[in-house]
Amino acid sequence: MGNTTVTLVPHTHWDREWYEPFSVFSERLVEMMDGLLALGDDGFPHFHLDGQTAMIDDYLDRRPERQADLRRLAASGQLSVGPWVTQMDEFLTSGESHIRNLEMGLARARDLAGERALDIGYMPDQFGHIGQMPQILRQGGLDRAMVWRGVPASIDRTSFWWEAPDGSRVLTEYMVFGYFFGGSFLRAAEPSELAGTLEASAGKLGPYLVSDRMVVMVGYDHAGPDASLPGKVADAATLTPHMDVTIAGIAEHVHGQPSTEIPTWRGELRSSARAHLLPNVYSARVHQKRERGRLEALIERSAEPLAAQVPGFGWPEDELDRAWTLLLWNGAHDSACGCSHDQVAIDVDARFAEVREIGTDIVQRALGSLGSRVAETGVIRWNPSPFAREGVPGNGWSVAPAGREPALLPVAIEILPDGDGVVADGIALRLFDEPDVGDLYTFCYAEEEQTPSPPASIELEGHEVRARWDGVLVVLRIVHRADEPFLRLEGAIHNERPDHRLRLHVGIEGPVTGSVAGSPFELVERPLVGEGSGVESASATWPARGVVMAGGVAVLHEGVFEYEVTDRALAVSLLRCVGTISRDVLATRPYQAGPPTPTPDAQMLGETTFALGIRARATPETLLTDHERFALPLAEAIAVGGGDLASTGTFRSIEGDAALSSIRRVGGSLQVRAWNPRSDADTTVTIDGEVHRIGPARIETLEVDG
Repeated sequence: MGNTTVTLVPHTHWDREWYEPFSVFSERLVEMMDGLLALGDDGFPHFHLDGQTAMIDDYLDRRPERQADLRRLAASGQLSVGPWVTQMDEFLTSGESHIRNLEMGLARARDLAGERALDIGYMPDQFGHIGQMPQILRQGGLDRAMVWRGVPASIDRTSFWWEAPDGSRVLTEYMVFGYFFGGSFLRAAEPSELAGTLEASAGKLGPYLVSDRMVVMVGYDHAGPDASLPGKVADAATLTPHMDVTIAGIAEHVHGQPSTEIPTWRGELRSSARAHLLPNVYSARVHQKRERGRLEALIERSAEPLAAQVPGFGWPEDELDRAWTLLLWNGAHDSACGCSHDQVAIDVDARFAEVREIGTDIVQRALGSLGSRVAETGVIRWNPSPFAREGVPGNGWSVAPAGREPALLPVAIEILPDGDGVVADGIALRLFDEPDVGDLYTFCYAEEEQTPSPPASIELEGHEVRARWDGVLVVLRIVHRADEPFLRLEGAIHNERPDHRLRLHVGIEGPVTGSVAGSPFELVERPLVGEGSGVESASATWPARGVVMAGGVAVLHEGVFEYEVTDRALAVSLLRCVGTISRDVLATRPYQAGPPTPTPDAQMLGETTFALGIRARATPETLLTDHERFALPLAEAIAVGGGDLASTGTFRSIEGDAALSSIRRVGGSLQVRAWNPRSDADTTVTIDGEVHRIGPARIETLEVDG
């Protein structure tokens, strides 16, 4: 047997914001990058910049005079650049967000580094991975990936094939012990100490290796390079004659990995077999999850389609680039998850406010322009869905004399005999509150067998329900629009109490064995409980993008929400109130996941609003159209009239069972992206009479003339 080839990759993992706000970490970034560039000029072989371009642009915002130096070192291969803008959480951001993250990140990386831009899907710290990520990577031109969290126990090798539901696959390097595994190399002061560290690392990784090659990431959070590392490696060479040790980038290792005789995993990676998955970030600071969903819908499904299709309206490239940059910054895993300093949450809210201003302005300008081209005066309404809604054709407009108020159907509502909630049109809706002594990452019960508490009192007046606990009031209104097959629940939580979790239990026909939930470009089937281990208890809670179904009942949401399926209920987290980023030891997670930074704002004191849709007799085929009706509002503007367009019309007819993701302009041409929710059959999308076939679980980007 030959020598073991060891690739040491000096790197940093750079959160733009986390336990300190961006303003603090950006100061540290300038100091680190100043030293790194100086070291690169002295010949330091390689440093990995965490697979994201945001940290480079943050630095150049402060040091614009260093751009030429950075370009030179990136083009030489001494700095790795790209492929992402930020390391986003995959479940809390839309499919379009992932595509734009990769698209914008690769463009910036190639601008800086040319052909040396990193072409590997490096994803070191996301709290699990979506099932469609291999297809997103392949469509972006990448056929390799590198991950840590979420890999199941059955994958026991450092390399595996990761397949998307459509069969796309990427050769994936598994960082079994995390991106910080080689941090001890930075502490090795003597050649003998470094040699011992090399031996220990090889021994620990040995059982997982697929060949005589191994990679060790040498670094950790917000760390700079160790200038002495090349010298120490050279000095230790004589002490490790059976190892060929080099300092290089992950590309040098990953592109040489074997492609046969390795295991295969298909679909999402949501296991805590060897690392924290941190499953309850989806219920931390819930108002931000709802707002992100609303804003993604605003930009992806209204602002871009209107700007792309309204005749004579110029494509607002700079404004949309700014909106997407803000969304990608807010999509970074610590930012999107809400598991950060309170000032970070304030900054996230401010960026969201700017995105809303940009998106709303584009919609109003584009719709106003269309309103000046129609013949009639009145209110012009725009339907973002590909099918007709509220009298407006799909992907089209209609002018009415005045705004339209939806007609309502009567809803039969009664308080349940046990007083836990109400029954509305035959669907039981119960509210339960319970102590939560966990943190922003993880729910934790106060007592192992604790029982959630129903309201101390519940009152019903017409369509309004008022439920009270000590320090908590929920006011809920239930309505049924005549043109919708689901109930709408709109409410507000008035919270005066810390350290608890409030959930809505929607009655289902049970028992059930799993759920079907929305995820980026996928309706994914899941079991009741995920895979746990000694590092984290198995969790029964999951994230859903917009929709989840179990026992024939569906719950709809405007963004991403947390759910759990019990024997007789689909439980949705309405509010989770905790006061620290991380605790050292929890019954549900025996190790810390971050620093114990206090987060009083995360106790969610005050008012939090929510909106849900509840549908009985749901099927997988109804989920996405129901969600469109629930979460994609029709836009309105004043039509001044006087033009030559008809009062009702369609930009382009879009028909079929494929789900619409985006309509935009790229390089002057119109681009439509659609995806097939079915993994077992082809589907079609027909655009202006032209039929496009989409394979099972495929994402297709179609160029349309005009």
